[in-house]
Amino acid sequence: MMLVDTHIHSEGRSVEDLKHMAGNGIKKAITCAFYPIQPEFPETLMDLARKLTEFEPERGKKAGMEIHSAVGIHPRCIPPGWERVLEFIESYSGYVAIGEIGLEDGSDEEKEVLKAQLQLAKKLDIPAVIHTPRKNKEVILEKTLQILEDVSFPEELALIDHNSVGTVKAVLEKGYWAGITVQPGKLTVDEAVRIIEEFGDERLIANSDTGFSESDMLAVKRLYDACENERVVRKNAERFFGI
Repeated sequence: MMLVDTHIHSEGRSVEDLKHMAGNGIKKAITCAFYPIQPEFPETLMDLARKLTEFEPERGKKAGMEIHSAVGIHPRCIPPGWERVLEFIESYSGYVAIGEIGLEDGSDEEKEVLKAQLQLAKKLDIPAVIHTPRKNKEVILEKTLQILEDVSFPEELALIDHNSVGTVKAVLEKGYWAGITVQPGKLTVDEAVRIIEEFGDERLIANSDTGFSESDMLAVKRLYDACENERVVRKNAERFFGI
């Protein structure tokens, strides 16, 4: 069975780790933009976009994994002069989505940056991978949904990620795709299976969010082993990202 992990940070994993994932059936992945310290310059994220689209796919090939890239400004990584990052991304190519973007605390700056990135994704007609935080998830989700409505973002291009058991319904009712992240501190395999059983598999997409921190790089495989649902672990991802 070929699996797709739709949200990793491959930079935080060695080639050996990626080989281990590929050897367990995770043959495709989306690596998302995140910078582990606060960037002081917009050029930092420009070079990050280049790294994700040029270097990471090559590391993936060495590991037997097809890595596709999402680029953008994570809400915890907003640099001064962030507008220049979006100008660069618009002029650049080689990515399949804008992401990981979203809100962390819901500040005015975060809202402005999210809105601008959604408008860019809409202009480019490509998907957006939208982060929701661990803290105040329901409150932040409500603000995120309002921004999506404000910019009339196409439902079929929005993947709202890191859902809890309590947020999936609101996301699906709005017509968006819902990311279910199987990871310590997010969802257990059992919780993810219950979500699939309750809400169906039409617009659910699984991922591990594996990267810089201690995490379960085989989470998508463990979910498949538990439910054997090909749509959630592969088919929906291929359809949404066009990979």
